[in-house]
Amino acid sequence: MAANLIGVALASALLVLMERRGITELRHLLLPGFCAGLTTFSAVTAQSLEPREGGALFLAHNLIFSLMIVVIVLPLARRVIPVRK
Repeated sequence: MAANLIGVALASALLVLMERRGITELRHLLLPGFCAGLTTFSAVTAQSLEPREGGALFLAHNLIFSLMIVVIVLPLARRVIPVRK
């Protein structure tokens, strides 16, 4: 789960950085490529299908914590990363 949460934080910061630098076309390369590899979405999906090991609870925790990180990191990144003109 830590890799997923780090990936979400990194993706949020990258979104703001690309938005502020005016290079939004790179988001289609960087976010699915690097961040998706880091977050191991397929592993999360596989784990969530294991009912004996609390798969549904794991998936719920993963989604809730990921959304919380996005809500925290996006505004912070917007304050820290300046707009380049």
